[in-house]
Amino acid sequence: MNKVVDVNKALDVIKDGDVIAVSGFNMATTPEYLLLKLYERYRDTGHPRNLFIVTDSLPAARERALDLIAERMIKDNDFDFIRGFMITFFGVAPSLQRLVIENRVEAYSFPIGVATRWFRGVASGTPAITKVGLGTFLDPRQDGIYMNELARERRTCRVELVSIGGEEYLLYDCPKPRVGFIRGSTADEFGNLTMTDEAIYGSVLAITQAVKAQPNPGIVIARCFT
Repeated sequence: MNKVVDVNKALDVIKDGDVIAVSGFNMATTPEYLLLKLYERYRDTGHPRNLFIVTDSLPAARERALDLIAERMIKDNDFDFIRGFMITFFGVAPSLQRLVIENRVEAYSFPIGVATRWFRGVASGTPAITKVGLGTFLDPRQDGIYMNELARERRTCRVELVSIGGEEYLLYDCPKPRVGFIRGSTADEFGNLTMTDEAIYGSVLAITQAVKAQPNPGIVIARCFT
């Protein structure tokens, strides 16, 4: 079966309310083409909507990828495309930051190491339990992972204080991704993907495994340049 298809056919699988996983590290591993094509589809048809984005790091830079989408959402005064996201670092992404500050979407933040560990945990069926974040603003006894009031109200992602063997830990969790967007270098008709020309790998493997571990199974959509 040939898995090389037109981008619009690939995006047909995404449903309203889906959780989508992407890598980022600014633009180093960001699948910008897929993100922008998906938003273009929403603007043309109104679907898919109410998406939730989970990432290992910021999939954006100023006026690129998610920041460009945020800029257009603000310009159109239409905030139904993305209902929220978990992003570890907001970096130089002013429009994305504005969505958070103005409470337009739910916003959560895990430490980068915890986010990558969470993806691996989703793939293996194990929870992300760690001491990372204890006694900091991430601790639920302080601000938690909630970046705005909408996140504190809905708690789509969460951090909980747990005790194991008399010691304190934090349990981090988010909705599991049904869809993953990957940027690669080359691919064949069987769906094998290489990253030979990419600067870094980020958490692409962990994200792919996390998505494929979901029922039915989950779906990974890759965009290659050659």
